[in-house]
Amino acid sequence: MRTVRNTAVRPRERRLTGVAVGEQDFWFGCTCAIYAQFGGRMRLISARQAWHDCMYQGGITMLENLVDRSVYGQVQFSEFDNSLNQIAHQALAGRFQAAIASLPVELQCFGHNLYAPEVSTIVSNNWEEVALALLWESWWKREQLAEEKQREAYWVASGVLYRYRRMVQGGMGNPDPLESPRLFRGWLQDRHGLILDRRNWSREWGWIVQELFRVCDMLDRRALQPLSVVLQYENGTRSAA
Repeated sequence: MRTVRNTAVRPRERRLTGVAVGEQDFWFGCTCAIYAQFGGRMRLISARQAWHDCMYQGGITMLENLVDRSVYGQVQFSEFDNSLNQIAHQALAGRFQAAIASLPVELQCFGHNLYAPEVSTIVSNNWEEVALALLWESWWKREQLAEEKQREAYWVASGVLYRYRRMVQGGMGNPDPLESPRLFRGWLQDRHGLILDRRNWSREWGWIVQELFRVCDMLDRRALQPLSVVLQYENGTRSAA
């Protein structure tokens, strides 16, 4: 007797991205159970790490494929374990993606520029462009500068954003790659063709650099705040389990 396979179209997997955190409680319970038994790939170390890890997504029909193949004895049990890891990762990642989606678009781009894995050069450049515009607009003291110095300070802000990104990637503690004023001036000249006078550096530009770093830190904290809430909730729930 010939076996007829079910060829009905399966419904697409429901994505958790953009779903309110309150609507994910059921999925979170399932996720904790799967993580407890099989482990997962997200590292709940910090909000920064969670931002990075939650942007990784695998195939949406992996488990369905494994079920189909198991009928014909073509699948190993280890593959089921790996698939459950992937499902747990996607469900847990959805909670952090929802937190990111709750932010204004400009802050989302700011955080993606700092922490998200590179999707493409075009997307990454767009994130950087929006992040730089947000940094510049958030620094109100720019209005105190003369017009020509404002134009120069804009590219200084670009350099500060680059430095800040390098310092926070992978968590805090990375050294500032352009801490030396000489190296920073050289980077600005190579990258943007901007030549700044080294004389009276602290009085002319040093304070601007420090101000822009403070704005980066302020925007970074605002972007990470909703992820920190989810992280605290998850760590508390997993500790209690």
